Amino acid sequence: MMAFILSLCRVLMAGESLANPAIWKNRQQAVNALVIIAGVMSPLLSMLGLTADDVLTLVTGIAIIGGFVNGYLTVATTDKIGFRCSRGES
Repeated sequence: MMAFILSLCRVLMAGESLANPAIWKNRQQAVNALVIIAGVMSPLLSMLGLTADDVLTLVTGIAIIGGFVNGYLTVATTDKIGFRCSRGES
């Protein structure tokens, strides 16, 4: 489990990238589409008996998670951007 977590962090370093970046870019676009759909569907959710606060909480949560995934995949699917090593290593 720790190796998995370390690999998730390692791809955020400059010069590293996930394997098959095209597949992950497609998944990133799917997450973006889900966030947009959630925003568009939010007025309809109130018809299901949810209060305005419930809808706002739900859509905000989806947007936060989607934004995190979007940011992570933007950095993790390219070796051109990322965090630099703090000890002067490359």
